[in-house]
Amino acid sequence: MTASIKETTYLGIPSIKLETSQMELTVVPDWGSNAISMKWKKENGSVELLRGPSSIQDYEQAPVQFGVPILFPPNRISDGEFTFNGQTYSFDLSEPDKNNHIHGFVYQKPWKVTHTEVEGDRAKLVTSIESKDHPDILAQFPHSFRIEMVFLLEGASLKKHAVITNLSDQTFPWGIGYHTTFLFPEETSRFSLAAEKQWELDERLLPTEKLIQTRHTAIKEGMSLQQVELDDAFLAEEKELETNQAVMTLEDERLQIRYKADESFKHWVVYNADGASGYICPEPYTWITNAPKLSLDKELTGVQTLDSSQTIVVKTEIDVTSL
Repeated sequence: MTASIKETTYLGIPSIKLETSQMELTVVPDWGSNAISMKWKKENGSVELLRGPSSIQDYEQAPVQFGVPILFPPNRISDGEFTFNGQTYSFDLSEPDKNNHIHGFVYQKPWKVTHTEVEGDRAKLVTSIESKDHPDILAQFPHSFRIEMVFLLEGASLKKHAVITNLSDQTFPWGIGYHTTFLFPEETSRFSLAAEKQWELDERLLPTEKLIQTRHTAIKEGMSLQQVELDDAFLAEEKELETNQAVMTLEDERLQIRYKADESFKHWVVYNADGASGYICPEPYTWITNAPKLSLDKELTGVQTLDSSQTIVVKTEIDVTSL
């Protein structure tokens, strides 16, 4: 079959469905352009790969734990504040119990669909958000910017590009990540990550600035996560799209999912609740948790800057293969 794109609904919310011969992707623009469902097709049906909510209320209780929320910036900022190049940034304390800001300000905003395209077994969707349309974003991050998300579904591969443009007259710091939540039956699945070191975290889940040898000694080769609780931050060992990756092997479905990230993504946070909840979140980040407040070299923390009128593109890819 050839690819297709159509307007549909997800739990009654307008959404866009992309389909190829092997995959089906549903994006909800009003939910922060969240890729809320990704299905791999098989002879007599399909296999859902992402954790989705059972109701709108379910989603609203914990929106970052379903699908692929876009985090700009990712993870925590201690006390919700940092200063960069003389500019003080004050973010909402969205994690009040730890006095942190967490996960940025675009994942709950409506995005616009700006482009769709179909060619052969390839479907392309582009969505965008601009800070000028959201006064509460500008109040926290006083710069005009645009983020475009390019979803390119081709065969059994999803390429996802974030195109970030500085529309202001000032240089600003930026970081982006994805809280990707895959279904992961722990009893019959294995996980690997191209990492040997992880960040030591304090009781607020903030880096102490110390890198340690990972406590999960088998993670690079692949390991079971049954009863293994993860909320850990890893330093990416590899830097290329083909090697900077997390791999999930699902024996029940005879599937392997390779989640790849380019050299801008220097870190991975991996979260799986209690190790018995049937899901895993490998989260590629361009900067580590609390990065603007760390005294370490920016080459290590991942803090990058974008000059006025400058655009940068960062890339991730999810490939699905049969075992």
